[in-house]
Amino acid sequence: MKPGRLWRQWWLVPALLGLLCAGPAPAAPEPDPAATRQALRALLASAQDGIPRGSGCDGDYGQRGRARVKDLLAVQLAYLYRGDNVITGGCAGNACELTIRHAAGEDVASATLRFEQRQGRARVGTLRCVITP
Repeated sequence: MKPGRLWRQWWLVPALLGLLCAGPAPAAPEPDPAATRQALRALLASAQDGIPRGSGCDGDYGQRGRARVKDLLAVQLAYLYRGDNVITGGCAGNACELTIRHAAGEDVASATLRFEQRQGRARVGTLRCVITP
């Protein structure tokens, strides 16, 4: 075996030892119920507002006419009657995010809603959603 090749293999040993000796990744921070309530309240305050087209949140939620924030929340929260369910969120300045996760066996779904708020109300024109079935 050539010396250059052997050297390339040996330098991996300290690198691997460093990775093995490193501690586990830090745990995710615990959800803050007060921050979650702030984001949820902002959305509920805008419940009657129509959802803009192209936001990723618009769709047919069983309503008549254009979808409103309350229609989106009603469908997402309806999943929470059983299983493991988590609602997390918060606001940093005017930027808010609310995530609703549902898991019951193989049935897994989530919705992440991002928006800006002003004076405790969601600015629905800024609403963006990532919804997974």
